[in-house]
Amino acid sequence: MIIYDIETSFKSSSFSMVEDKKYEIGSRIECDGDQGTLEYVGPVGDTKGQWLGIDWDDPTRGKHNGTYNGDKYFKARHPTSGSFIRPGKAKFGISCSQAIKIRYGLINDELAGIDRDTLMSLQKEINAPFLEVVGFSKVNRKQSKFDQLKIIWLREQCVSHAGDPGELEVLCSNLEELDISRNLINSWQIVADICCQLHSLVRLNVSENYLPTEENMEALSNTFLTVKHLTMARMKYNWCSIARCMRMFPSLQELSVSFNTVSDIQKPLESDNLMKIRKLMLEGNLISSWDEVLKLGSLPCLEYLNLNLNKINKVSFPSVEPTAKTPAFSALRQLHLSQNHISEWQSVSELEKLNNLEDLKFRENPVLKDENLETARQLIIARISKLRFLNGTEIMHDERRGAEYDYLKLYLPKWTETEKDPGKRNEFVIEHPRYPALVAKYGISDIPSTKAKVEMISNVITVEFVCPDHPNQPRGIKRKLLKDMEVQKVIGIAQRLFRTGGKIPILSFIQQNLSKDEIPLDKPLQELSYYSIQDGDQVLIRW
Repeated sequence: MIIYDIETSFKSSSFSMVEDKKYEIGSRIECDGDQGTLEYVGPVGDTKGQWLGIDWDDPTRGKHNGTYNGDKYFKARHPTSGSFIRPGKAKFGISCSQAIKIRYGLINDELAGIDRDTLMSLQKEINAPFLEVVGFSKVNRKQSKFDQLKIIWLREQCVSHAGDPGELEVLCSNLEELDISRNLINSWQIVADICCQLHSLVRLNVSENYLPTEENMEALSNTFLTVKHLTMARMKYNWCSIARCMRMFPSLQELSVSFNTVSDIQKPLESDNLMKIRKLMLEGNLISSWDEVLKLGSLPCLEYLNLNLNKINKVSFPSVEPTAKTPAFSALRQLHLSQNHISEWQSVSELEKLNNLEDLKFRENPVLKDENLETARQLIIARISKLRFLNGTEIMHDERRGAEYDYLKLYLPKWTETEKDPGKRNEFVIEHPRYPALVAKYGISDIPSTKAKVEMISNVITVEFVCPDHPNQPRGIKRKLLKDMEVQKVIGIAQRLFRTGGKIPILSFIQQNLSKDEIPLDKPLQELSYYSIQDGDQVLIRW
């Protein structure tokens, strides 16, 4: 490592964010809200004084690639990510312990001589909105009990190193969660220097730091023995880098590596600490093939998998029988697949092969674009038998029954057509693997056989609750209701929404596309369907 012996010091009129230290090539710096890496220290051309050559994280922040007027000073990662700045403009950071004291109270003896104006300037400079400036001559020492803090967030606080050995251990002995995202830390060794002093640490967030990985990172594993939840978002990591990091975390149960550059997943996984993972967030990566996702299927403890905002275009589980369950993802209960490129319903049907899938997020995929929201919801519910939550909304028993019956009715003509053709029947079952089970569940004798297309009719309607006589109440609240819901349950919903103070409201409704006359909902034990209330109608509340 190249070290330049250029001293910096505190100015008498202000509190500098640069400590008395030597410049090290590879140090992270911050300047006017932008971060970069120090790549050069010295003269530039015929100009006077020292310059710092910076390779900026934002490729558009610089002006060149490290070459200036034909002379090569350093090598930038992008053609326009390099530039030179004066040393006084760069913030090289402070210790983790200093950042904690500043953000959570500035109660410490070594800063007691700083005046109020300087502290206010510092508050603005390091973005510490919760900093309370107090007179140091009247400091209440009870405020300095940092050891009572269990959660500390130091995002964007210019943290660059741990500080004096043992200082954090004394300062924050009971810390359980630490967020050091988007700081000036430039190595996992520094992260280890911080965490080795925090013996109760369970949750760690190192997102948006520039932390290169190496082959022998398991040497740091004794540092992170207690960490169970790790977040490494926006680190420009591929799967190889993530796997290297995993070697340091023997107790990990939850891993978030969202918005990185993962496109493929290397095997084997058996030797990695990934085998203990229960929750894995891969949102916003570059995965396009479901075959890569299947490589995670051997993780025995994986209960939650977030694949939102990837590029997956198809879901498929290899199996001999179309209706057979897959041994992959044996513990998976929650799966997020929103905002991918899935364009066929067979991929949704394939999810029925998962043994324990109960909770699915499936929004903004191309397969949904030709269906309205309610019909799409019913189609998904009917195809996946154990699903209890879809897009965050619980699936009630009656909604499932209606969805399955309508799905059975919708595809009955095709099912009947294949009755005498085993080949076509097999093709149908491959596309609709759950259909034979629905036939066995409901039968088909009482379902009208017709070749005309049958539209699925949702049992769910959306109505707008309105209080015309109470102008201080919200103007209108939209809620989803089941058509077979009793009026008395709707009354209970109205009481909760509008806080009627224990009074029982009187309900009526206005049909959206028909007469504007009010129709009273005057029979508490009747279902909404009795009144022919429809999607988009207004429910009026009076008390």
